[in-house]
Amino acid sequence: MGRLAEGAAFFDREEVLKRAWFLLETSNLLLLAPRRVGKSSLLNRMRADSTAKGYKTLYLSVPDAEDELDFMKRLIRAFREADWSSGGWIDAFKNKLPDDLELVLKTSLFELRAKNFDWRRPAEEMEKLLKGADAQTILLIDELPLLIGSIVHQDPAGTRAERFLLWLKRLREQYQPRWFFAGSIGLDSVARKLRLSGTIHDLQPIELGAFSEQKAREYLVGRGKYYGWQLSQETLDAILTAVEWPIPFHLNLILEELRGIVPEDHGKPSPALVEVAITRLMAHGRTHFYHWDERLEKLLGARFAQHCETILSLACREANGVQITTIDLRLSQEISSQVERSQFLHQSLDLLTGDGYLIRQEGSVRFRSALLRRYWREVQG
Repeated sequence: MGRLAEGAAFFDREEVLKRAWFLLETSNLLLLAPRRVGKSSLLNRMRADSTAKGYKTLYLSVPDAEDELDFMKRLIRAFREADWSSGGWIDAFKNKLPDDLELVLKTSLFELRAKNFDWRRPAEEMEKLLKGADAQTILLIDELPLLIGSIVHQDPAGTRAERFLLWLKRLREQYQPRWFFAGSIGLDSVARKLRLSGTIHDLQPIELGAFSEQKAREYLVGRGKYYGWQLSQETLDAILTAVEWPIPFHLNLILEELRGIVPEDHGKPSPALVEVAITRLMAHGRTHFYHWDERLEKLLGARFAQHCETILSLACREANGVQITTIDLRLSQEISSQVERSQFLHQSLDLLTGDGYLIRQEGSVRFRSALLRRYWREVQG
């Protein structure tokens, strides 16, 4: 729980890994996946397997990066600290950094900003160094959408975000290293909202979803054996019904709660105890779900996030969701313009479905996860 799945703990995903390595031979990648499905664990596994595949990888996670200059500083440091064998173009980052890059690396962000230091100056120097790079280098960039959201908060017009994304696009087009972007909020959703999809259209999409039902059962059986449990088919059914969306994180939430209530004297989980576990989770484990609503405002701004929360509050009331016409009628109280309301509905439903909150059906939407729906109904609804 709460850590990257490594070694034997990394379960399934063989097909996704195989496709990713195949596509990286010729393309840069964009991982499309809702949150909590194991994106960071997948990137970590690729980093672990890279040497055997003939690649050098650099992993950079930037969920707390503040702006373009902060990203540049972290990227330079990552190149400088790369543990690849010496020789070739990477030596430039370790031993021969140009003055601007050295200045960014050694000077605090506060001082650089006080001097109005433009991130594009060291960016130009980095481009010169990347000319010597090769296609066997992979840059795994995690949580870039959160950085874009931070930049947009500083410049709501989106000019800075567009400039930054176009710079990354130019790096991909002109230099050989491969890029693989992922994030707990989809970069594609962020780009569409900002009308900047042209800055990422060169990226080859690759999808990571929940376990299949069969894989989810195998996972639960394996974890059950680790705890000394022989899980019955009825208990497996109860867990899968309770989560509905069998992603590793949600399956683990149920198992961890069960550990606290299953008797130690040869007891084992039962369907009744699964319901007790979920009740306990909703009462004492709400922090596991807080990020779902906190991320909305952080990325989208207060007004847009408020309207999205209205949609989710309507959808959480019933398992089969809510009609889109009902959502439109409710939003008319807050957005009087039909044109503006229609545009918002299109954008918001696109984002909420793409990032794992909802599933769109014929004329309606419903929660993808029964656990998240229950949380939203009991706490937010």
